[in-house]
Amino acid sequence: MSTFTDAQQKAARKAFIEENKQKAWNAACHAEWIGKGLDQVVAECEKMQKEDEKLAEEIKALEASVVSHTKENRDQRKALQERRNGIAKTILGLRQHHERGQAAMAQLYQNVETSLALAKHAETWEWKEAQSPKES
Repeated sequence: MSTFTDAQQKAARKAFIEENKQKAWNAACHAEWIGKGLDQVVAECEKMQKEDEKLAEEIKALEASVVSHTKENRDQRKALQERRNGIAKTILGLRQHHERGQAAMAQLYQNVETSLALAKHAETWEWKEAQSPKES
């Protein structure tokens, strides 16, 4: 007696192929969504880098001013430098987030390839009954 009839195998094959195509579609959609989010991360990082450069210029100008020796000037430079330090931490966090997103996208695209390959393999695969030692 066979585990699966031809009709059952045909139905199982069709369902498996559709399921794996759906998995591939889901993974590709998810990767695209992550990619859009990463575009926003890159834009934010660029914005913060420009702000950091502007602050660096302000600090340099304050250092070169004739009143650079005053407490007010030093306090202003200190405040600007603290802001730069905060920006540096934020940029680092954004870069780490970007790296994690890239890794997730790579995994999702690998899932797409695997699911599509499984669907292709299932087009011709069928369940074969194992021969018992008595039948050999």
